[in-house]
Amino acid sequence: MNNTGTSQGTALEVVTRYLEALAVGDSQAMDACRAADYVLDLIHRDAFEQGALSHQETRAFWPSWFASFPDMDLQVVRTIAAETVVVTQWVFMGTNDGPLTEPVFDREIEPTGKTIRFRGVSIYDVQEGLIQRETLYMDLVTLFVELGVTL
Repeated sequence: MNNTGTSQGTALEVVTRYLEALAVGDSQAMDACRAADYVLDLIHRDAFEQGALSHQETRAFWPSWFASFPDMDLQVVRTIAAETVVVTQWVFMGTNDGPLTEPVFDREIEPTGKTIRFRGVSIYDVQEGLIQRETLYMDLVTLFVELGVTL
């Protein structure tokens, strides 16, 4: 059930709506697909130090990401769906025209103006028509190399 108490469809249908909203940078539509106790587990973060982002923190993550890459293009190249889990493999491309800040990264990275491309995998756990957990594996090495960022 969502916040209004209505079911939002199968796991695949919910994740498809979520990815369509992500592809156009629609944070509100993405939020409508997430449960109140949703968490975003960014694998590039230290799980023992920082843990997953809460639903509230995620509401800041995606708008920050969209501002960093306003022309972004996300192409899903493979999807595996079960009753309560959907896995997507994707390719991201975008021009870094805004700073990368928290909660995306721990330190601010100034915009480079470079167009980047990297791959990743997302795992969505879906219950009662809403995404409960998103585990996001991003190819950060390629991201940093293409941006010219040194650690």
